Amino acid sequence: MKRQHGTSQYRLNHAKSHARLFVESVQRIEFMWQLSDEGLIDKDIADNFIKSTIEETKRNWEYFESYISYREDMQEGATNGSS
Repeated sequence: MKRQHGTSQYRLNHAKSHARLFVESVQRIEFMWQLSDEGLIDKDIADNFIKSTIEETKRNWEYFESYISYREDMQEGATNGSS
């Protein structure tokens, strides 16, 4: 697998998949908000759903941030330097 700039196409594709998940989370929040706004779902249920989805998105963001910022060349350099 070709690696350059401390990453690979695999890692970039994985990051793009995470970005799609963020968009889907926002769409779920928006959908629940609209249902609540139109009175089609109880506001407390919508509020709990939105809060939990935001918390889940925050956790996913932390993982995404660490994943995308990880540079394989830095890891390899540290490993090679200690040999």
